[in-house]
Amino acid sequence: MFKKGLALKKRAPALARFLGLLIVPFLMGGCFARGPDTSSSTGAIFIYPTQGTPQKLILFVHGLFGDPSTTWTNLSGESWPQLIIQDSAFRDFAIGTVRYETPLLNRTSGIEEVATRVLRQLEDEDVFKKYREVYFISHSMGGLVVKRSLIKLGRAKQIEKLRQVKAVMYISTPAQGADLASLGSWMSANPQLHDMRPADLNSYLQALENDWNDLLRDRGNDLFPRSYCAYETKSTFGTLVVNRIYAVTSCDQNAHPVDEDHVNIVKPANSKADIYLWVKARIQEAGDLARGTRLQYTVSRSPYNYKPGLKVEGVEWKEGYREYDLTVRNPSKTESLVDVRLRFQFPWIGINSRISFQQGCDGLAFAGDTDNTFKLGTASEIRRVIPYRTNVLQINANTMFPESVFHAKLILNTGGMRSEHPIMDVSYREGRAGTKRSLIYRMTVLNERVGTIRIEPEPLKGTHEASIIMQPEEPISFPARQQTR
Repeated sequence: MFKKGLALKKRAPALARFLGLLIVPFLMGGCFARGPDTSSSTGAIFIYPTQGTPQKLILFVHGLFGDPSTTWTNLSGESWPQLIIQDSAFRDFAIGTVRYETPLLNRTSGIEEVATRVLRQLEDEDVFKKYREVYFISHSMGGLVVKRSLIKLGRAKQIEKLRQVKAVMYISTPAQGADLASLGSWMSANPQLHDMRPADLNSYLQALENDWNDLLRDRGNDLFPRSYCAYETKSTFGTLVVNRIYAVTSCDQNAHPVDEDHVNIVKPANSKADIYLWVKARIQEAGDLARGTRLQYTVSRSPYNYKPGLKVEGVEWKEGYREYDLTVRNPSKTESLVDVRLRFQFPWIGINSRISFQQGCDGLAFAGDTDNTFKLGTASEIRRVIPYRTNVLQINANTMFPESVFHAKLILNTGGMRSEHPIMDVSYREGRAGTKRSLIYRMTVLNERVGTIRIEPEPLKGTHEASIIMQPEEPISFPARQQTR
């Protein structure tokens, strides 16, 4: 028995390598279609030659065991980057690839190290100086590399570069890990497999996903980067490598199912393939959003801690009251906005509001809508007026000049009645343009207890519901007049 165990132990390395070769088709980004590798050395950024000086860039990032050529090349020998280059809809885009080392069995950099190096190479190649819009198409582990690189751009000094990234396409990216990676990590010295073990036992992926969620929440009205996800529905040699469960991450739309396996999902046969059309539509959508954004607005809790009974701005402070900072700005450095109309229907009743600061605004008007109920003593005599507070706030401006901004202070009664459908209506014209932009955004209560609010980044489409709530103040009584004969 001891001799048999010793013999098995001696054969273990060879057995592990053999089993490792068996799982390669499940994990690798594609070695079934060989083509010329036009990229440069390991970890390099390669940009296909193009005419002119395009201001927009699409970068392809391959996955585990892949490379910039084989990952994206179909059985006909045509690659996804080549399909985009031939597509007239992308004539003002530059196309590039990212390459990093990802060996089958040998030791190499882990995902954290790859992401650090890729980000440094993007900066050294002046990608963020040459291109004002950057889009990533990532496959499998490549999505984890992109995600970690963007998180590193989330620091205050780098945030402008992060906003230049308009969208990331995560295609079959194991955001929650993969069972096959656990098996592969026992057979290969490549730490990238270890980094992709299922997230329930993988603190690296847990931290990565938490940081990504924080990054998307912190976008506010900056909107970017947009996050889009797709996953495979067909098995690769009998196994789903990255199914919907493993692909779950924070995305701006529902995850898109694609009837392909893990390898062929990023090898579109032509420009009519499902994955090609889906990515094309998402890039156009994010691009339209980037070029159409001219007005920004945020509502955030003020860092105050009032006590009951304290008089603030003529309001007796109570437990349910919360103070907010409302900011509206025109971020354009060149274009004015005219005929601006903002109508906020907050989740709660407004108790008090005032403009605290404004710069670069002409004809700014700020008022809450009120409704009065009159009780008449006679046909011509008002005996009592009962004014009502409401959750509606109206803001108008004749002109918001480039880089203009105004702030307002709001006090809302978060302990009172709650609007079922709080929204914000926005309309304005860009410069002297005749067409007026009219948008509607949903307002969401993130935390009922502390009263945190978020304005959703995407406008509502189609029909929508809105609700206005009213709350009577203390009645104001007038003494009765004597009747004259």
